[in-house]
Amino acid sequence: MSLLIDELDFDARRARFCRIAEETAIGARTQGEFGFGTLQEKRLHATVKKFLCENTDCHEAGIEGTRYLADIRLGNEIYEVQTGGFAPLKPKLKHILENTSCTVTVVHPLVVQRSISWIDPRDGAISPARRTSGIERPIDLLAELYPLLGLLPNERFAFRLLSVSVCDFRLLNPKNRRDPKRRSSRYERIPIDLLGDVTFSSPADFYDLLPGDLPNEFTVSTFSKLTGLRGISAYSAVRVLAKLGVLRQTSTKRPMTFAVV
Repeated sequence: MSLLIDELDFDARRARFCRIAEETAIGARTQGEFGFGTLQEKRLHATVKKFLCENTDCHEAGIEGTRYLADIRLGNEIYEVQTGGFAPLKPKLKHILENTSCTVTVVHPLVVQRSISWIDPRDGAISPARRTSGIERPIDLLAELYPLLGLLPNERFAFRLLSVSVCDFRLLNPKNRRDPKRRSSRYERIPIDLLGDVTFSSPADFYDLLPGDLPNEFTVSTFSKLTGLRGISAYSAVRVLAKLGVLRQTSTKRPMTFAVV
């Protein structure tokens, strides 16, 4: 059994995503409207989950012998939607991979376009949406995988990136009269459109994330300059690629060097 959306071309998947995003945006976040387990569920998470599988009977499925629930379970296939960092998922993923025969795919919405609207909590006034920075890139996935290093590589473990555009609604901070946007808080993130859909199901798929001008042998500093990953993120990304067998370490001396396998 597999996801029905994988039988659709990208245009059909995009249309499905937009429809579900609109339905989720205008609906209340109440249990039952989008299936069990969506009580207080953020709309981006709820949209992605329903996009993957509209049959809510497959949502929040139990994993035998544990308190864990799978976001989506279709037979022996488990899908986990994660809108934030991957570290909190580690115990659940470790159990699935070590104690069951299930495959597991972590689905992560990657924000590649973002606009922002400000909400004044005093009167509920909402500003017009304006395009802003703070977008994510596929290569950012590598650093996020570092907490899961001990689970890589595994033929039953995959990652799916959904490139999306969103509108962030943020609450102004009325206590700061000079700059009410300072120390503002996110109220909700509304998904708007699906712009890409890529799955990394084997180490070979990660080669596509390497910059084309990466030299035969390089330091982490060079990798950082070519990818835009900074500091610990660059080191984490290199370690993940080495664990996946995409890179090999060629020197342990400072600065350490690596080569593409």
